[in-house]
Amino acid sequence: MVAGESHVLAVAASLLEKREATLPAELALGDACVRVETLLRFMPGRRAVYTGVLDSRPVIVKLFSGQPRSRKEVLVEHERLQTLQDKQLPAPRVLACEPLGDMTALVLEHLGDLSARRLLKEESDVPVLLEELVAFTAAMHHKGVVQHDIHLENFFRSQGNWYVIDAGALTVSEQAVDGKEALNNLAWLLAQFPPLEVPSAHRIADIYGGGFSATEIARELRAVRAKRLKKLVKKALRNCTEFAEIQRGDLSGMCRREALPLVDDLLASGLDASLSSSEVLKDGNSATVWRTETAGEQLVVKRYNIKNIWKRLGRQVKSRARNSWLNAAYLGLVHVSTPQAICVVSRRRKGLVGTEYLVCRSVEGRMLPELCEIGGQVRHQALSQLADFFALMRLMRFSHGDSKYTNFIFQGGELQVLDLDGMERCSGRGLEADLANQRARLFESWRPREALAPAARQEFDELYTARIKAIESWL
Repeated sequence: MVAGESHVLAVAASLLEKREATLPAELALGDACVRVETLLRFMPGRRAVYTGVLDSRPVIVKLFSGQPRSRKEVLVEHERLQTLQDKQLPAPRVLACEPLGDMTALVLEHLGDLSARRLLKEESDVPVLLEELVAFTAAMHHKGVVQHDIHLENFFRSQGNWYVIDAGALTVSEQAVDGKEALNNLAWLLAQFPPLEVPSAHRIADIYGGGFSATEIARELRAVRAKRLKKLVKKALRNCTEFAEIQRGDLSGMCRREALPLVDDLLASGLDASLSSSEVLKDGNSATVWRTETAGEQLVVKRYNIKNIWKRLGRQVKSRARNSWLNAAYLGLVHVSTPQAICVVSRRRKGLVGTEYLVCRSVEGRMLPELCEIGGQVRHQALSQLADFFALMRLMRFSHGDSKYTNFIFQGGELQVLDLDGMERCSGRGLEADLANQRARLFESWRPREALAPAARQEFDELYTARIKAIESWL
C-alpha cells in the first residue's frame, strides 16, 4: 500500500470511528477529492453521514464500515436510489461510490437545507406542509415504495419538489403498497407533527386518496404515537446524538450533548457550592431551588432533598428528578414549551441513590392573572394557549398533575409549562375527571386578582370546547 492510500484509509477510519473526528477533512476518492465538513448522523461501528464539497458543489458523504451489515447497506442504498429514478420518484443522484479498503464512501447530491423538519419549524402553515407530505407518501405507496425510517429529515423540498432520502430504509415492490403496511406507514408520518395542527382524520383520508376511513387512521395514529413517544423518550437516558452520559466523581446522570461544556463548568464549581451566592427561589424540606449563573447563562438548579431514611429507600425505585427529566423530553416531542432541562444527576454512595439535581435553563415572564389584568389580545392569547395545552393533555392522554397557575409562565407571549415532577404519561380511565379538576384548579387562588378569575374561566372554557371540537376526529 502506498503512503497516499494509507493516508486516505486513515482519514476514512477516523471519520467512522468517533463523533469528534477532526473537521474539515480531505478524502480522496479516485481522481476526485471531497472536503468533509459537518457530521449529520453517526452510528458507531456502522456508518457516518457528513456534508461535504466535491468539485465546488455541496454533497452528502456517507461512509460505511467494513462490517458485513454495513457492506450490505451500501449496496442496498445504491441499488434503491437507482430504482427510485426508474420509478420517477424524486431522489438524490449518486455522484460517486468508492471502496476505501474494506470501507465504502457513497457521495450523493446535496438537496439543500429545506428538510421537512426545518420547514416544520419555519412555516406557519403546518397543515399545508403535512398535506403535501401525505400526498407524496401516497404517491410512493402507489408506486410500491415505503420509507420505513419515515422521520422528517428523510424528506427534502428542492426546487418545488419533494425528495425522499436514506434509500437504505426503503422497500420497493412492483405492486402498490396497501393494507396494514400502508396505514402504519402513514400513521408514522402523521405522528411527527404537532398533534393539534394535524388536519382532521377525514381530511387526511381524502388527501391520501382513499383506502382508509377516518376512524382507521385515527386508531392507527393513536397506537403509533404511543409506541414512537415511548421509544424516543427512552433516548434521554442513553448516549445518542442528542444526549450524553456524564460521570463526575460521585455524581452520575445524563445531559444534553450540546450543553456538555456548560454542565462541565457547573459541576466543576460544585452544584451545592453555587447555592450560597445564588438567588433562592424555593427552600423547602423536599426540594431546594435556586437560580445561578454559569458561563454567562442563567440556570435554575432543583435539588431533591432526602428528608428521612424512608425517602432514601423510596428514591431507589422512584425518582422525581428522573421523572421530570423524562417529562421534559416528552413535552418537547409533543411540541409543548418548557424550560430546557440540560442535565439530571444523582449522588451515589455505596451503590445507593442519594441527593438528586435537575438543572434547567432559566425563564422569566408573567403569569396568567397578571396577563388577564392587562386584558385585550394579551389575555386572549394566554387563555388560548392554556386551553390548547389542556386539549393536548386529553388528546395525548397525559396529566400535568399540578395545574395551579404558578406552574405556567408566559415568556415573550409563549406558554412555558413548569414543575414536571408529578406529570404522568399514559394516564388511565380517570383522565377526563382529573383534567376537569385541574382546569378548575387553574383559576383558584388568584389573590389579589381573584375578581378576574370567573370571566377568564368562562373564556377559557369556550376556547377549550372549540379546540376539543376541532380535534374530535382524533379523540
